[in-house]
Amino acid sequence: MTIETVYPFFIFSGLIIIGVLVYIRYLTRMAIRSILECINLNTNLQYDLHRFLSEVGPLLKKINIDDLFYDITYMNNSLAREKNVRRNAIEKTIERGDYRVHIGIVPRHSRGEQHYLNLIVLEILFFLIEMDVLIKIKIINETFYKFSQLQTFILHDAKNLAQFIEFLTYNVRHLDTAERQERFIMYLKETLPAQSRRGATIIGLLEMKKETDVEPTEKGHIDLKVLLENLARNYKLDYTITGEGSIVAEEYRIISIFDNILRNVYEKSLEERDVKCAVEITVDEKNATIVISDTGSPIEEKARLFEPFFSTKKGGLGIGLFQAKNIVHSMKGDIQVLSRATGVTFEIVLPTCREV
Repeated sequence: MTIETVYPFFIFSGLIIIGVLVYIRYLTRMAIRSILECINLNTNLQYDLHRFLSEVGPLLKKINIDDLFYDITYMNNSLAREKNVRRNAIEKTIERGDYRVHIGIVPRHSRGEQHYLNLIVLEILFFLIEMDVLIKIKIINETFYKFSQLQTFILHDAKNLAQFIEFLTYNVRHLDTAERQERFIMYLKETLPAQSRRGATIIGLLEMKKETDVEPTEKGHIDLKVLLENLARNYKLDYTITGEGSIVAEEYRIISIFDNILRNVYEKSLEERDVKCAVEITVDEKNATIVISDTGSPIEEKARLFEPFFSTKKGGLGIGLFQAKNIVHSMKGDIQVLSRATGVTFEIVLPTCREV
């Protein structure tokens, strides 16, 4: 074999090698560029996990990732998306004390160098998502710490309530004349509403504690229709209630659940005209189902309504619905936001009788 016959073979082989290297360089540059875009997207979204997961898809398509699925839980919150593409996937899971992250990607191709690029993409995505989860946990814990600083104010209000009760006890023992009785009744009319609101505030803050940390109180039969009518009238809502039924529970817990929801409707009615509220009550042997809906504007981020410290209102603390969810879950019930064309609809399911 002469050099003249071997020379074209070397040239052809060299061209193939150069072509492969150029292709690998192209794939690598595309992957790096898309990864940087993912990092920039996460930064621009201020490390908002929900928005990042919903907007990262088009960037992954550029590097031949056809599907992203995940199952993420942290601080009593969960996010999940099922696999939609029937092909082999690459997955990764990590579980810590406060959170669990499982994500997977379905690549269009997974041969040769593309397989290693897919692994790199998965690791970077996992890093970004875990970082967002840790940031959320950190923010929540810091906010809880700030709320713990409110303990001084709670103790102050509790002290005032105790002094008020002591004062009532003293006066009841000395109601020996009709004039004193009349003055005492007038005093009660003037002071009881304010003291009641103060007590409700203290209970609301304390309700954020674990179920085992709360002193049990006596349960009784609660007429749901009457309770909801009283709350709706208190907020002067334009409301309708259909159905009726009762449950056995601690009354202040049930009031706290529905007060948080109806207060949201009331606050919406202050900004939007002609907001109406509809309540449907259905009770069977095991559960009471209450559906509360309004005719106001819809909320885009419904999945986040129960997230602690997330609020759609300017200046809102984002505690009310988080508190309502915790109470419902402590009663072995369920609460969720239903998908409707207009307004916001809550479905609350409570056991008719909770066992101790």
